[in-house]
Amino acid sequence: MLRSVVEYYAEHSGYRCGYCKSPDTNFSHGMWAHAMSVTDYQDLIDRGWRRSGKYCYKPTMDVTCCPMYTIRCRALEFKATKSQKKILKRFNKFLMGQDPGQEPGDAGRKMSCSSGTDEEQLGEGQEQFVNSNKEHHTIDVNAVLSNSKMIEQTVNENNISVSANSGESSQLSVPNNTRDLAHHKEAKKDLGPDPTKPPCKKAKQLRLERKLEKLKEKGIDVSNLPKISKNKEKQVEDFINELPDEVKRKLEIRLVRTSPASQEWLATSKETHEVYVKYQTIIHGDKPDKCTEPKFKEFLVQSPLLEEHRESGPACGYGSFHQQYWLDGKLIAVGVIDILPKCVSSVYFFYDPHYMNLTLGTYGALREIEFTRELHRSCPEIKYYYMGFYIYSCRKMRYKGNFYPSDLLCPETYKWFSIKDCIPKLEASKYSRLDPDIDSTDDNYPTESDLNYIPVWTSGVQGSSGVMLYKAYRRKNHKRADDSDEVMEYARLVGTKSAKSLILFR
Repeated sequence: MLRSVVEYYAEHSGYRCGYCKSPDTNFSHGMWAHAMSVTDYQDLIDRGWRRSGKYCYKPTMDVTCCPMYTIRCRALEFKATKSQKKILKRFNKFLMGQDPGQEPGDAGRKMSCSSGTDEEQLGEGQEQFVNSNKEHHTIDVNAVLSNSKMIEQTVNENNISVSANSGESSQLSVPNNTRDLAHHKEAKKDLGPDPTKPPCKKAKQLRLERKLEKLKEKGIDVSNLPKISKNKEKQVEDFINELPDEVKRKLEIRLVRTSPASQEWLATSKETHEVYVKYQTIIHGDKPDKCTEPKFKEFLVQSPLLEEHRESGPACGYGSFHQQYWLDGKLIAVGVIDILPKCVSSVYFFYDPHYMNLTLGTYGALREIEFTRELHRSCPEIKYYYMGFYIYSCRKMRYKGNFYPSDLLCPETYKWFSIKDCIPKLEASKYSRLDPDIDSTDDNYPTESDLNYIPVWTSGVQGSSGVMLYKAYRRKNHKRADDSDEVMEYARLVGTKSAKSLILFR
């Protein structure tokens, strides 16, 4: 059985906030994950934890300057907004060789025009990683896991994505004054539509005609087909699949496993790092020494998640992956994701700034929602798309609420509530208990007796080492200062279920 091994950090002093930029008002708890099963990590993010590399952190919600609420989108019910549909259409036009509105390479475009997904990632992921560079022990994980078999029967085990005449001189004179302008407008109005040209057709009608033509070519009698309802709302998949067979630009999205490193990842690691450096230095203004290959790998490649395959799971398995966006054989963007038992969790997204005008951050999020729905078809348990943290007190971070419908996690009862119901509470107070039921409690809150059944890995305790339950550890370690307060703090943060599943290094 796959087991998780973690090292808890009790200290959690204030450090720089990636959102309001305050130097010492960001507080969180942290632990280093030497190994982590996907089931355990699913349970942890459902209690407000997130990972950055192998470092896992949980914001101290009632103390930190910018409270970070875990947000998830109900992918199966997702409905794209008008602006999100425009992004999908613009990208399709780009692939078909049409002008999407602005040529790629306009690096001078303001950040407000790029996607919010990219704006937030530095504060949410990399800032946490930079400030959590604590020393951790080197542990032989295999030895820990082999020694854990002796206590498995006593520990609770977990059950278990321009005009028509462009280029020609106008026949109407350019007005020189206001009176001429009025006459000019009226003259133009009187002209009406050009009777020599057919009426313009909407893009929707043109797409339908193309589809019918393809069916006719295949010998299908289209006269007997049911009429398409005009009220049917297009889904993300419809926009992605509506491209004609022949396009001028080819987009390919490859899913490659990063931990353990797959051959596909190793073959493309240099190109991936090059895109990352461009993104961090141009979009976020980082210095090159912050974007070295080792730091990049620690942040976005190395993962504690153990590779796992199940008969009822997705064909690619569970764990950590990169979704690579290849345009005509060139890598232009990368989405870092975790595939977990109930969701696809977005870790980070970066892209080549040369393609900033395509709003790749939002486009990537929409493709990841579509990917979650695709995984659901083979693995019904996967229903959600986790977008990290929602920070209402930071205006530019509110965009995640535009992925409808979404829920926020209550920081006190760890139950989910529609973001629409939470907004009034967050408007009144930065930190808020989102659960309206005053009698509701945390169902996963540990008791004193639960401490006895926390598995711990010890090294050199009175000449012995191995995995044992905490009650046995305390008996053998009675001469040392009692650390039960620290262990109880850890258990409350991870919850009873995880506390009895994770192996705690002491």
